[in-house]
Amino acid sequence: MGHGPDRLASRLFNSVRDSALLSLFVVMVLGGCGSETSPLVQLSGQTMGTTYHVSYGEPDAVAAPESIRVAIDSVLVAVNASVSTYIDSSIISVLNASSDTTLWHPVDAHFSTIFVASKRIYADTKGAFNPAIGPLVRAWGFGPVDASAIPDSAAVDSLVALVDFDSFELDSTLTFVRKGNPSANLDFSAIAKGYGVDVVTELLAAHGITNYFVEIGGEVRTQGQHPAGRPWKVGIEKPAVDALSEQETQEIVPMINQSMATSGNYRNYHEVDGRRYAHIIDPTTGYSRSSTLLSVSVIADNCMTADAYATAFMVMGEEGARAFVASRPGLEAFFIIGTDSGEFAEERSTGFPYGE
Repeated sequence: MGHGPDRLASRLFNSVRDSALLSLFVVMVLGGCGSETSPLVQLSGQTMGTTYHVSYGEPDAVAAPESIRVAIDSVLVAVNASVSTYIDSSIISVLNASSDTTLWHPVDAHFSTIFVASKRIYADTKGAFNPAIGPLVRAWGFGPVDASAIPDSAAVDSLVALVDFDSFELDSTLTFVRKGNPSANLDFSAIAKGYGVDVVTELLAAHGITNYFVEIGGEVRTQGQHPAGRPWKVGIEKPAVDALSEQETQEIVPMINQSMATSGNYRNYHEVDGRRYAHIIDPTTGYSRSSTLLSVSVIADNCMTADAYATAFMVMGEEGARAFVASRPGLEAFFIIGTDSGEFAEERSTGFPYGE
């Protein structure tokens, strides 16, 4: 999870560049006509190198919004202290820095929950989702330190050999991790924002809040309805021509009791000698995949799952992702595909909701 957006595909908010536009866009998506049964509370802040936004509507008995905001900030700080590669003292950074293959490193519940989910999705996608991609992420300059140069093919091949998630072992108590390769590194950036969303929703539920919308860096989870008595509305960004293009909305999706995460390669990239190197890297080749699939939005029961599969689908490409989601009843997907004419084509799985 980086400084600056590293998953820029389904962007509901103009978060970093323009706070005034951000506020306007939130009203456009979340506001609505109709009488509200309770006021809409909106909270926001910064985390994971991006922003978070929380909206909910509840009776007066719910805790004061400021106390809930403080609790949200606190739990997100704890998540960062566990799995942020941008914090040298974090659990994941200490593990990555170690070359001791005999040492069991203590981990917390945030780390172990993400690790277990990652192992499951890693196996299910046959490695398309692979958190051991850390060495490649760093080499291509998408990690905590900018790359001084684009790695050559020999360097990439040597780093691919380190991308081995199976070399990391979580003990039976879920409280210690050991690495089997001294040079292996983990990077949970493709799942951590979704996990952060889920943690915040658990906090809201613990406060008795049953109707809410939670977003971190474009990853979203909803429960119940908007106070106006309608579904929450989530915007999927139209793929941009370049990183400086203004954001436009491709689709507005109604959501009730669902999570959605989106991944795309069209904003976060390096360009060298006229060639773009995107931030989503194929763990098997060490390079970003050239594909007509520009972005994919995944709906799942929880945001952590949606987040991880969205990245995996970008690695699989259009045909592989389409076939995969068709075989998984618990997942739905919305694909934005580039065409030879330069236009965008849309495709959705059978259960993905139609929007506006």
